[in-house]
Amino acid sequence: MKHEGFTHIGQTAATARPASPSAAGSNAGRGGAVASQADTQRVAAWLAAQRPADMDAAAVSRASQRGVALRVRFEHRFPSGPNDEILPSYSVAVGCEVGGDPAGVAAALADLRNFLTPAPRREIEAWLAELSVIVAKRQDDEFSEELRLSAYASRLSQYPADVVRAVLLTQTYKFWPSWDELERRLKALASPRLHMIAALERGMAPPEPIRRPPTEEERKRIQVLVDQMFPGRSAEMRRAAVDDAIKGDCMAGPAPDQGTAA
Repeated sequence: MKHEGFTHIGQTAATARPASPSAAGSNAGRGGAVASQADTQRVAAWLAAQRPADMDAAAVSRASQRGVALRVRFEHRFPSGPNDEILPSYSVAVGCEVGGDPAGVAAALADLRNFLTPAPRREIEAWLAELSVIVAKRQDDEFSEELRLSAYASRLSQYPADVVRAVLLTQTYKFWPSWDELERRLKALASPRLHMIAALERGMAPPEPIRRPPTEEERKRIQVLVDQMFPGRSAEMRRAAVDDAIKGDCMAGPAPDQGTAA
C-alpha cells in the first residue's frame, strides 16, 4: 500500500538539531566540490555526526541559498512480513521538482553531491563491529566473519555517512540483518537526497508548449493533405478522419494572425 503526497523537506528543519550546511559546502572547496582527501574526510566526519532528516533539511537550505527551490515527493510504505504480520510503516522519496536559474542549479548540484560523501571504510567496519555485539548473530569461522564484514562494508560505502551510521546504530534489529534488509533501509533514508540530485542534474523542466484548437485555414490544409494521401477512401471517411485528428487543443504555438496563412 502507498499514499502519495508532497512534503517540503525544509519543513523538518524546525524540529531538527542545529546543523550548518556550510560544513558540507563552503568548506569543501570552490563551488561545493570536495577539493582534497582531507576535505572529504572532514565532510564525512561531519555527516556521520548528523541525522539523515537534518541533512535533508540542510540540503534544501543550501540549495535555497543558491536561489534554487527543491520540492521532494514522498510515498508512504506499509510493508508486511513473510507471515503477513504488519511491519512498521515508513516514507520514501519518489521524485523531486526543482526551480531556479541554470547557474544556481549548477552550484546547488555541486554542493549537494557533498551530502552523499561516504564514511571511511574503517569507520564503517567499526559500526558493523558495534552492531555485531548488540544483536543476536550466528557464529561463523574467522574467514566467514571477515568475508561478511568486507562485503557489507564495501556495499555500505556507496551510501552517505549519516545514512549508514543511522541504519547500523540507531535503528533496531533483533537479529543480524540481511543485506536485503539493510539495503531497503538505506535506500529509504538516502532517497530524498538522491532525488534532489537527480532533479538538479535534469535541470528545470521545459515549459509546456502552447496548445490551441486549429484555425479553419489549418483544417482545410489538413483536409487537402488527407484527400491526397487517401484518394481511395470516401469523402465522408476522409472528413471523419480529419475531424478525429484535430480534436481539442491539437495545434502548437499561438494562433496565426487573421487573414494570414498558418
